[in-house]
Amino acid sequence: MFDYIIKLVIGDVEEKREYKQMMKRVDSLPKEYKFAFGKIQHYMYSIGPLNGDMIIFTDLVDLFESSAAEGRQVLEVIGSDVGKFCDEFMQASITNTETLREKLNKEVAEKFNKEGR
Repeated sequence: MFDYIIKLVIGDVEEKREYKQMMKRVDSLPKEYKFAFGKIQHYMYSIGPLNGDMIIFTDLVDLFESSAAEGRQVLEVIGSDVGKFCDEFMQASITNTETLREKLNKEVAEKFNKEGR
């Protein structure tokens, strides 16, 4: 009960730690990538709930880091229609989540069907 109250009042400490680590990675990106990340993050938070899921942003940082290391310009990566890029990036994340959900449901159903329940 105490853990629940602490989490409710100050939030998930581990999530905050992960967020800070991710933002340090963002800060080390080239300026154009850092700017684009901030705008994309704001857009994604504005248009819909991400359920506190930072995986999508971690994936975006991974993409930006590897693209910057290859010497690519940010617009080569995200294109000129940044909103479309964001929508497709989020849809890909949702598709992955749905796939995991389907796998979970299948595994649980198989377990209980084998046991005859």
